[in-house]
Amino acid sequence: MAEESSGTEYGLLHLIGSDRIGILQDASAFVVERGGTVEQGISHALGTEAVVLLYVSGEPLQIERIQRDTARFGETLNLFPLFTRIEHPEAVTHGDALPLTLRVSSPDFAGLMKVMTGLFTKHGLQIIGHHTHKSALPFSDGMITYRHRFTVLLSSEFNRKGFIAELDELARVANFIRDDISHSDFY
Repeated sequence: MAEESSGTEYGLLHLIGSDRIGILQDASAFVVERGGTVEQGISHALGTEAVVLLYVSGEPLQIERIQRDTARFGETLNLFPLFTRIEHPEAVTHGDALPLTLRVSSPDFAGLMKVMTGLFTKHGLQIIGHHTHKSALPFSDGMITYRHRFTVLLSSEFNRKGFIAELDELARVANFIRDDISHSDFY
């Protein structure tokens, strides 16, 4: 990580969309062109979809530029973008955080990814793992269902009750099923 100065601010840039070569490079260039620094980049391929997470830092005006231009950048690359300011990278990546596994089922793959990534980001949770299984469930009349397992890191300040209440409301509105939430080992 870069050394912290009194004027340094931090953010987390999420991009979700069709996987292709160069997404991480394009996202990094977007940050650097606005004067920011990529502290850490993580990308996951989920079938034909990709999730890119960039922890960024910069002076306040640089972070403001990144935040302001994120939506336009997402449109340019046909990706769903989300930028969240965070207090400090260690706020979501420190070593004493506990892994939490959340399983959900949905007929809507892309929509669920957007909803869940937005929820995790809003609550300052870092996604450290994701697995998707596609199947036709017997009770679904042949409808294809996606079962997702997200693993995120929880800090000691995490508000579990508030997160679950918001998750249950999202499940009702977005039509997905929350199967279970459990602490688990890293996988």
